[in-house]
Amino acid sequence: LEDWIDNQDVMNILHITARTLQSLRSNGTLPYSRINGKIYYRRQDIQKILADNYIMYKIRNEYGKSKQ
Repeated sequence: LEDWIDNQDVMNILHITARTLQSLRSNGTLPYSRINGKIYYRRQDIQKILADNYIMYKIRNEYGKSKQ
């Protein structure tokens, strides 16, 4: 069961509120499992969301520009 984490752990990992987490569930972004009213998430689903939303900005080299 090490692959499963609860609401509090997900909120801490992603630095989000309970409402944001609820929205991720409601809109289908984050799959979950509910047992006796408690919600659990797979770690790999959290990692997938992070990877799918990864944005890398190209860093400009200011030193390579000519002076005006």
